[in-house]
Amino acid sequence: MTIPEAAEVLGINGRRSLNGIYARFHELVKEWHPDVSHYDPDLSHVTFIRIKEAYDILVECGMNYELSFRAEDIRKGTEYDSREFWTTHFGDDPIKG
Repeated sequence: MTIPEAAEVLGINGRRSLNGIYARFHELVKEWHPDVSHYDPDLSHVTFIRIKEAYDILVECGMNYELSFRAEDIRKGTEYDSREFWTTHFGDDPIKG
C-alpha cells in the first residue's frame, strides 16, 4: 500500500499531524473493529486489517519524516511570521495570551 492509498483508506486529505492520524484511526477502529462492528464479520475483519495497515504506514512515514526548524523553512506556506500573528491576534498588549 502506498502513502496516498493509506491516506485514502483512512479518509485523510490535506494535512494532518500524527495526533490527527491517530484520532482518525481511533474513529475507524470504533466503527470497524470486528468485536464491535455492525457490518458483516468477514467485511469487518478485512476492513480492520486494511485500516491498521494504512495507519502503520502513515505513522511510520510521520516518524521518519525529517522536519526543518530553520526559520525560513518554518515560514514557508505561511502568510506572516509569529510576530505578525501575535500582533494580529493580541495587538501590542504584552499581557494578553
